[in-house]
Amino acid sequence: MTLDQLFADDESLPTVPKVVADLIDMLHDDNVPFAVVAHRIELDQVLAARVLQMVNSPFFGLRRKISSIQGAILMLGLSAIRSFVVSSGLSATFRKVEGVNLPGFWAHSLRVASVSRYLASKTRSVDPNLAFTAGSMHAIGHLIMAQAMPERIAALNAIHPFEALGRAQLELAEFGYHYGDVSASLARRWDFASDLVGALSSFVTPAKSQPVDPLAGVLHLAVWRVALERQGVDLSHVSGFWPSQSALAVGITEDMVHEMPAPRVLAADLESMIA
Repeated sequence: MTLDQLFADDESLPTVPKVVADLIDMLHDDNVPFAVVAHRIELDQVLAARVLQMVNSPFFGLRRKISSIQGAILMLGLSAIRSFVVSSGLSATFRKVEGVNLPGFWAHSLRVASVSRYLASKTRSVDPNLAFTAGSMHAIGHLIMAQAMPERIAALNAIHPFEALGRAQLELAEFGYHYGDVSASLARRWDFASDLVGALSSFVTPAKSQPVDPLAGVLHLAVWRVALERQGVDLSHVSGFWPSQSALAVGITEDMVHEMPAPRVLAADLESMIA
């Protein structure tokens, strides 16, 4: 099945939740009043509860409890709220996917998102909140592929787990595209920002684009680090396959990665919300 064929049947494809679509449109305008954004989020009680739960989690270390959406926006800003809305909306889009453990999938995505946000905070070239969104969405293509080709994806999973290093390259050899390409195609259909679409399409091999897209470089490093943790690789032995080009492009050093908390620790408070 080609990438075009994967998206040929519009009725079988997920649609971005209306509240997410509405808010993405609103948040394109940097001058949109906070009260307008807060009111739209509050119309969806489930989303409002998730946003407040996320904002008040130890992940953000706020000193006082935030009890309103407008308070959350004032404290963290529109960019952060947009990230939370997209992340929450994505998990609500896929209720069941054959052969995929969705809690495990979202836990993996949150780890990549959390590492992306951490690494982006160490460089001036990438917005940490945009990095979090990219990490949350980077593997959404895996769900599309599993829905469309359950037997082929199951067979691939049996020999090479989805979260392991090299999975995207294996898919590229098998299908002519990988889950990142599918994620980018879906983001484009959902009218997400071009910088997000570009990073999703290039994070697997960011060095092929010159100059390297900083967001793609951060995402590449995050996926790499989470894969190492899953495979139990000791960081003291990673120099031989350190993704130097991606790291240099965004100013991330090996020391920064060594000093970073483990992905499971960074994302622990967020993962508890989907347990």
